[in-house]
Amino acid sequence: MRKKTYIEPICASCTFEIACKTLDLSLEQTNLNKEKKKEIKFRAIKQILKILGEEFSEYSYPFRFSAKVYESIKNITGIKDPYKDLKELSNKTILNLEDFFWKEINKGKTFKEKLYFAILGSITGNIIDFATAGHEINLNPENIKQKFYQIKTQGLKINQIDKLNEKLNKYKKVCYILDNAGEIVFDKMVMRLLKENGIKSTAVLKGGPITNDATLDDANIVKLEEFADKIITTGSNSYGIDPELVNPKFLQWLIDEPLIIAKGQANLETFMSLFDKIKLKNVFLILRVKCDVVACLIGNVDKGDNVLKYIH
Repeated sequence: MRKKTYIEPICASCTFEIACKTLDLSLEQTNLNKEKKKEIKFRAIKQILKILGEEFSEYSYPFRFSAKVYESIKNITGIKDPYKDLKELSNKTILNLEDFFWKEINKGKTFKEKLYFAILGSITGNIIDFATAGHEINLNPENIKQKFYQIKTQGLKINQIDKLNEKLNKYKKVCYILDNAGEIVFDKMVMRLLKENGIKSTAVLKGGPITNDATLDDANIVKLEEFADKIITTGSNSYGIDPELVNPKFLQWLIDEPLIIAKGQANLETFMSLFDKIKLKNVFLILRVKCDVVACLIGNVDKGDNVLKYIH
């Protein structure tokens, strides 16, 4: 008997809303006239609805059919990276705030306090998400600073900083699975803190563009190599870490890693949904909860909460 997943009916409308946004961004990058764009838009929407009709059920995973929708838009429009301009703006904006956030991190008196502030900054970066329906992003630098102060006041609804601190000090290395462009500058600050305390980081990025997820291009723009000891990709542009779609060599490497930090909702969805039979070690999830469905999947949190969760 097939196992029902965490999916809810609203996931269909969320997927469709983001698909239409992705389609509009794609068509903006073309030099086609108004009528031709309209024709392509009708064709793409018919294909999106077809995928949803075939894939959407109480037994499906949103990240999988969303990835199929994204691929269909790419194939119809010919635009590989519709979020390219938004990603560049996100990276540029947060790079200009890098010194500000590093000073905020160093208000901590101990490594654990600094790590806590760095994680709050990392969660501030997690609001830079263009692929969640109903989630608005204001990239004004002063707004980003205000978001950080709000998150600092709010704190973590699930806070397992003690366990993370313990594991980092034990293993002195971590696999750090990144999420979105712009956000990776905050994660770079976490890696800087780790490096200055003798802890090595391997940064993991997408193997190709999907919405505003970070790729090697983004890593190069923000100079992630300054603090990441190694930079690799999943070999896939699937959402999160889908064991059926990522590079098998990467998956085996991940299984062998002693400590993993994964950022954002898609990574949480895949780790909590698909890895019950694959024995990963010491996985910590860091995110801002931006969706009621994901809140239910985590348990004991609400939309708008901040999470540092140890899953196994």
